[in-house]
Amino acid sequence: MSANIQRALTRDAGPNECHVPDPKAHASLPLNAKSYDLPIHRLPAEILVEIVRYYIQQNTGIRHLVRLTQVCKRWSIIIQDAPILWTTIDAADGPLAIRKALQAAKDALLDLKFDYNTAQMAQRAFFKCVGEQSGRWRTLVVLLQRPAWDSIFEELQKGTPSSLKALRLSAQYMTGVGNSRASVFGGNPAPPGLEEIFLANVPINLASLQLSGLRSLTIRNTPGVLGTDIVNVIRGSPAIESISLEFLESITGIPPLHSAFSHPLGNPSIQLASLVYLTLYHITLPFLKFLLSAIAAHRLETLKINIDVPNMSDAQLLLECLRQQLSTLARLTTDAQNFKLVASSWGSYQIDIGGLNLRLWAKELPINALVETWDWGFNHSGKSLRNLPAYLDVGDWNPEIPALLEWLTHRLTITKLRIHTDFYYSRAVLEPIISLLSRPTTSTAVTWLLPQVEILETNLVRTNGNDDLVEMVTNRHSAEDGKDGVAAPKPFREIWLTFGEKLGVGSPDPVNMEFLRKVQEVASGADVYWEGNKLERSG
Repeated sequence: MSANIQRALTRDAGPNECHVPDPKAHASLPLNAKSYDLPIHRLPAEILVEIVRYYIQQNTGIRHLVRLTQVCKRWSIIIQDAPILWTTIDAADGPLAIRKALQAAKDALLDLKFDYNTAQMAQRAFFKCVGEQSGRWRTLVVLLQRPAWDSIFEELQKGTPSSLKALRLSAQYMTGVGNSRASVFGGNPAPPGLEEIFLANVPINLASLQLSGLRSLTIRNTPGVLGTDIVNVIRGSPAIESISLEFLESITGIPPLHSAFSHPLGNPSIQLASLVYLTLYHITLPFLKFLLSAIAAHRLETLKINIDVPNMSDAQLLLECLRQQLSTLARLTTDAQNFKLVASSWGSYQIDIGGLNLRLWAKELPINALVETWDWGFNHSGKSLRNLPAYLDVGDWNPEIPALLEWLTHRLTITKLRIHTDFYYSRAVLEPIISLLSRPTTSTAVTWLLPQVEILETNLVRTNGNDDLVEMVTNRHSAEDGKDGVAAPKPFREIWLTFGEKLGVGSPDPVNMEFLRKVQEVASGADVYWEGNKLERSG
């Protein structure tokens, strides 16, 4: 405990100070005496500091901390004499509060943040305030609207912040920088203690940083970055826990595939024993294949892949990529209790099974190539998916949907179905799916589409003309099991309905009680919900 805090606890209280009485004297007071000290005033200084520290960690700025110093003289002395409370320097607090914090933080390490959305000072003024303290920077977080990095790079060029643990630089979007890349830290390597780096829309020279020993790496839409630069960072960070590479479609300098293996037998050359989270979004298929071939991560818990697959050859290349991680795919999915499939706009298809998230952008891909890719994934999961409850989300219509629904009917057990359209588009876009669900198929293997669905969720409800929805529910609930050799579908257990048309300002509530009561009637006891609220059954 510092001398200032000790004096605050022991000296006589003035008229504007919190009184901390002697415990024996307090005990001798009559029981009915009116005590003017509160229990919080009896807290040891260290406990009060921890309470305040927790309070300011809940996105509370320095200005609120200054207010706490005005509660009383004791609080003022304790709070101002606790450097740990003043280490978060946020441009949102403005220059006066920042100068106060820099003084009160003394020699403690600093966590710096400049967000253009909330900053109360210009970025040059902010970095002028904190620039002389670069040896005390622990984290630096910068979010800009556009890539105006000159003043920030200028500060970072002055030297290497020796205590920096985390560097997060991002702009909302990238404009007009081409493949030019800036060096930071005067072209010197990054601080040896740097553990986390996050770069988004930042034209930075990654190679010059000579990064190693990272715990977390995120590179998003960073122009001019080379594949070899990224691979070298990963190789030099064997204890890394999280890797996220996103929107690097133009990446070049990909190492030759044979360098992904430590010797001719094909063992991956990059052993990442601590990696638990790997995200690969919109990178080139050759780079994806290299990474999945090179990396061995036996503790991986989450693998997210988001990739463009425009044609048959790319679909085959994707399967080659996934074959490099067969044991990982099996391990990530072996404990799955259910899974989700999404068919949404612009040919986007997504599979979530356990710790695996695979999203394909395949607008031009023929249905046979799509189902072949899905089928391969289903067959190489860690458990049989045939009887695992599945959730299907259909958010757009294209001519391949009927064939896809029929294939899924024979392949999986879809128990929850969501049919949802953007109200900016016509409801007619998804209307055909309602008629498909209303009667058995006309194919050779006659069956009801998705006969295991028990939960239906849709926003295909309009002000008038919902007869097709009523007919579909009626037909599925009244189907006779075994009629014409066709098994009846399961009746719906829950039906969630929402309005799908665009409403103008001041439009009346679109609820159509006659329609809702009709759905409730033909649904034979299913729970019916309107806009998230359960519809009570009429007496």
